[in-house]
Amino acid sequence: MIPLWMFPVAVTCGNTFVLKPSEKDPGASMMLAELAMEAGTNDIVNAICDDEDIKAISFVGSNTAGMHIYSRASAKGKRVHSNMGPKNHGIVMPDANIDATLNALVAAGFGAAEFFY
Repeated sequence: MIPLWMFPVAVTCGNTFVLKPSEKDPGASMMLAELAMEAGTNDIVNAICDDEDIKAISFVGSNTAGMHIYSRASAKGKRVHSNMGPKNHGIVMPDANIDATLNALVAAGFGAAEFFY
């Protein structure tokens, strides 16, 4: 139960999650790992890129995956937004209030982070 509190959110937000299964009862952790491997295969990505009912794809992630998704999906005529290697991009206009802009950028990058002391 405890890994399900954390890893779906961590992975959905693009983070790595390290799960150390209990040496006494690793069964549930092993099943979760098997499900994650099954869900994250290239076959799923390719099926999304090739599906005629999907007209556009918006992707955020690694350069390697982004280039694959962009080339495969655009070859099928889809609109593709592929934000590769993102780190909370922002455009700062020349007339921006510097203090407000910096506060907004820091909040966007770290506002949901938890700190433990």
